[in-house]
Amino acid sequence: MMARTQVLDSMADAVADIPDGATIIIPGFGGTGMPWNLLTALFDQGAKDLICVSNGVGGSAVDPRAKGLGDLVEAGRVKKVIASFTAATHPSRVSLPEQMVRDGRMEAELVPQGTLAERIRAGGAGVPAFYTPAGVDTLLSEGKEHREFNGKTYVLEQAIFADYAFIRAWKADTAGNLVFRHAGRNYNPIAAMAARHTIVEVEEPIVPAGTLSPDEIHTPGIYVERMVSILPHGMLRIERARPADPPATHAEVVAEGKRRLSRSEMAGVIGRRLEAGWLVNLGIGIPTLASNYVTEDDDVTFTSENGVIGYSRLAEADEGDRDIVNAGGQQVTLIPGASFVHHADSFSLVRSGRLDVTVLGAYEAACNGSFANWRLSNAPFDNLGGIGGAMDLVASAKQIWLAMEHTTREGEPRLLERCTLPVTAARGVTLIVTDIAVIAVRDGRFILEEHAPGYNAEEIASLTGAPLDVSPTLKQVDV
Repeated sequence: MMARTQVLDSMADAVADIPDGATIIIPGFGGTGMPWNLLTALFDQGAKDLICVSNGVGGSAVDPRAKGLGDLVEAGRVKKVIASFTAATHPSRVSLPEQMVRDGRMEAELVPQGTLAERIRAGGAGVPAFYTPAGVDTLLSEGKEHREFNGKTYVLEQAIFADYAFIRAWKADTAGNLVFRHAGRNYNPIAAMAARHTIVEVEEPIVPAGTLSPDEIHTPGIYVERMVSILPHGMLRIERARPADPPATHAEVVAEGKRRLSRSEMAGVIGRRLEAGWLVNLGIGIPTLASNYVTEDDDVTFTSENGVIGYSRLAEADEGDRDIVNAGGQQVTLIPGASFVHHADSFSLVRSGRLDVTVLGAYEAACNGSFANWRLSNAPFDNLGGIGGAMDLVASAKQIWLAMEHTTREGEPRLLERCTLPVTAARGVTLIVTDIAVIAVRDGRFILEEHAPGYNAEEIASLTGAPLDVSPTLKQVDV
């Protein structure tokens, strides 16, 4: 008979022996699939000097009694974080964890999201290191070994091996077999493989071995050491607060007959340019709105870093599902034929060249095809930033499109001859949609293709920090 996983009576029992200095993988994406109950129990248990591996550092739950990684960090209990977001959601505001890093009270290691997922998977597979194209020619690859394969440069990354993984599963049986729900899968299956001790909180009551079909198991029980069912033991179905839907934006009226495009209109421009049959990734911010402007009949497939393949528009308040979210953590609807994979498989389809276009926000873009979107400072690198999956996406996508404001709040150009901020990619941008223009990037030149109502080529050129060619088919944006 297969060895059985321990089924414990409480979250406190499950984490009672976690020692100071332990390395813990904490899955979850936008709150979905996050082991809130185990994190709360660990906060109460008192372990310190922890090394925590997670997608991001922050995040808060609906229930004020719940504790997350951010609470452990702010309580001074975390020695080091390894994450794809080590900076605040609002880069211009320094968060407490950021200040702790700058003060030397905590160490941070910033990792591209797909690289993070693959480092975890490699740890679970017993592969000590691997080469990836993500981060080449950026600050994140400095000091690392580089190697060329088939004419392309890759950087060496090392696997992550953890002492513990905290897992959030939907269903489980007494043999430790786990089933995850929708995008709640994210990092959970690979985290369970990469840890010496895997501890699971289960949403549904744990059923006898043999109840679940072997064909529906996502993580076999051989990886699972301890489990606690959430409901029978008085724990809460703790969830992260649903992110607010993007505000209803209106075009900024500059003068009579002249206005800047709203965020929604910029997203509409992007949506209308997507072609049938394309596989498309939409980044956080303006890009995520573009799925509202593509219908099922348009035959465009949207994929999100967290493993949702085949989603559509943002969900209305009364139709959303907490386990179906896009890159921004916003609840989305699905199209017929949609599917879910874990984080590492999600980025595998990107690295294998299947992604036709990735659409990202940016602080700056340059006519040589480079752009910057993860760091607002040229100060000595302290491993703080919010790279997410951008470096993985731009390293392998066939096209890179940007959605951004044309100028800073002070009126300075964001479209430049050379980026002044640390770059996300040194090349590859082909299209930029701003609040006043649609600009193609070809052969080291900006080419104006469309303009916002009331703007002309001369004025747009005056707000652009690099030479601007004008397309012979220049037209006003169709809003």
